[in-house]
Amino acid sequence: MWFDALHGKEKINFMFNNELSLQDAEFENILFYDMSRVRISFKTRHVPKSIPDKWKKKPFNGLSITLELVGVNKLELKGNRVGFKCTPIIKRLGGEVEILIEYSDVFLFSCTAEVIAIGSIEPYQDRRWV
Repeated sequence: MWFDALHGKEKINFMFNNELSLQDAEFENILFYDMSRVRISFKTRHVPKSIPDKWKKKPFNGLSITLELVGVNKLELKGNRVGFKCTPIIKRLGGEVEILIEYSDVFLFSCTAEVIAIGSIEPYQDRRWV
């Protein structure tokens, strides 16, 4: 699974019974900050069958997932927009973790970091998907 290389992957196991997909997720934004950190956010329509009880109290049809890359060693970014669908590839390479996001010939994001962790996973209601 894509989250096997994440620091804190146990959170996904506990909250979603290992069922959390970034396949065809919408690439929402990227932030490079604090000297060597990158925050990337996705929106996905793939809602797991197992969700936290507190989420069942309000309507939602998607998830907002934010990943934090800490200790960035390599960053390559080519492109001029976000808001496209993608399936990020996340894998462990020795002592580092790499994430790759490509969209046709228009966008490329490649980053190698010491750690990739879950920043947040939140339910939300997307009116486009109603």
